Amino acid sequence: MKPDEKRIAELMAQLGCSRAEAEDIILYDSEVEEGKSTEYDLTPEQQENVKEMNRKTEHKKGAKRNRKPNDLKEAIVAELADFLKEDAQGQVYEDVAITNANRMIAFTVNGKKFELTLVEKRPAKTT
Repeated sequence: MKPDEKRIAELMAQLGCSRAEAEDIILYDSEVEEGKSTEYDLTPEQQENVKEMNRKTEHKKGAKRNRKPNDLKEAIVAELADFLKEDAQGQVYEDVAITNANRMIAFTVNGKKFELTLVEKRPAKTT
């Protein structure tokens, strides 16, 4: 296969190489595109090493973010839990427990387990 003269001239100008080097580059590129092995390919042993190293790559673990306590939400959750334990009259609430002081209460009614989650909405954005 005879390399294209225009492509040879482009490579010689862009890379500042000789005609022979430009022809070698074109031949090498065509071998790579056809999937043929080249002198620069990794040996099977090197490929296995690369696979093994990629498998053992350490991933950055994000730092645990400590949230500022929301006293209002905690008070509301505590009051709701107290209400379910003491004052609720419609159902018998058993095993009432605050599972997350900032937002969640778990309880049982008639053998069925429930979780109540308190969500504070963000204020509406003004544009």
